[in-house]
Amino acid sequence: MANKVPSSLLNLPVELVYRILDKLDEFTILCSVRNVCTQLNAITDKYHRYQTLTTLNLHNNEIGDKGVQHLADALRNNTTLTSLNLHNNNIGDIGARHIADALRNNTTLTSLHLSSNKIGALGAQVLADTLRNNTTLTSLHLSYNQIGALGAQLLADALQKNTTLTSLYLSSNKIGHTGAQLLADSLRNNKTLTTLDLTDNRITAFGAQHLAGALHINTTLTSLYLSSNEIEDKGAQHMAVALKNNKTLTTLDLSWNQVGALGTKHLADALRNNTTLTSLILSSNEIGDIGAQHIAVALRNNKTLTTLGLSWNQIKAVGAQHLTDALQHNTTLTSLNLSSNELEALGVQHVADALRTNTTLTSLNLESNEIGALGAQHLADALRTNTTLITLNLKGTGIGAIGVQHLADALRTNTTLTALNLESTGIGVVGIQHLADALRTNKTLTTLDISYNRIRDVAAKYLADALQANTRPLESQHMYIQD
Repeated sequence: MANKVPSSLLNLPVELVYRILDKLDEFTILCSVRNVCTQLNAITDKYHRYQTLTTLNLHNNEIGDKGVQHLADALRNNTTLTSLNLHNNNIGDIGARHIADALRNNTTLTSLHLSSNKIGALGAQVLADTLRNNTTLTSLHLSYNQIGALGAQLLADALQKNTTLTSLYLSSNKIGHTGAQLLADSLRNNKTLTTLDLTDNRITAFGAQHLAGALHINTTLTSLYLSSNEIEDKGAQHMAVALKNNKTLTTLDLSWNQVGALGTKHLADALRNNTTLTSLILSSNEIGDIGAQHIAVALRNNKTLTTLGLSWNQIKAVGAQHLTDALQHNTTLTSLNLSSNELEALGVQHVADALRTNTTLTSLNLESNEIGALGAQHLADALRTNTTLITLNLKGTGIGAIGVQHLADALRTNTTLTALNLESTGIGVVGIQHLADALRTNKTLTTLDISYNRIRDVAAKYLADALQANTRPLESQHMYIQD
């Protein structure tokens, strides 16, 4: 095949060939330079960029099935690449076959991203066939494809034999409750998978029931993502039963599932005894104040949960009071997301009361709660004595210039907060001046987001002058300045 390479190129000193390769991207080197002839292969093998090429990111390149074929040919003999990202590349079943064929010989690739393509059940079949024998791939991303229940069945069968895959991402593939059942059956025997993402697959309560049943037996899965699956209260009940017995799951995402107060009660009851779950995401459900109360009761006794997501749940001041009362006793929760609820100033007052005594919470998200200047004052008062909170998100809370003045006063004495988000809070020029004055002496804040606040040039100057006086490296990200 050497006649395909101009002799003038092969006669060049190796150093000059390397300089030519320096002008080429990784994809061209991998697919067009390699496997042309033995002599050029030998030169490329010693080229430093080829030797150190472990990650190739080709997302959003529309390379299609034909481009994947060239890439697959290169993968057969490549011994350096460990991560390949082909997200959103118009790859169909034919392209999936090319990749699968290459994986039969490749012994180094550990992570493969094929999300947002056009892979159907046939593509899932060839990938599943490869998984039965491949012993290196640990992470496979097939989200936003079209594998359906049949594709899920084929992958589930492969998981019965595969002993290396640890992460499988299948969100938005319309596998339904049938596909969930088939995958659940494989989890009863699989001993290696630790992460399974089935987000947005219409599995309903029936699918949740099968997965919950598998969790009674499975001893390796640590993260399960079931967001946007219409499991409702009944599905939450099934998962709660599993949590009472399962000893390995640490992360459970049940957001966007129409779970109400009843389903939340089942989950809360499970949390009283569960000793392994560290992250529970219930965002965008319908738990309300009653559901928040159930969670609060569980938090008083639970000793393992560190992350709790309750955004978009119609929680008002009463629910906030229940949760924050629990924080007076809880000693493990470090991250609480209450964004996009209906807390208002009274609800935030309860949160602030908890911050005065709580010594474990490090991250608090109150975004899109209309707390106003009064709510900001409550938080500011708490920040004067709190010594653990490091991240506070107040984006879109309508605190205005008066509210930010209260916060600025607190920043003069607070020595722990490092990140503050004040995006779209209507603080204006006056508010910026208060912040600038505080930043002259504050030595701990490193990240401040004040974007979309209609900051004029004069306000920007206030900040610039303050930053010059402050010796701490503040990162003012996404600053929005408008005349």
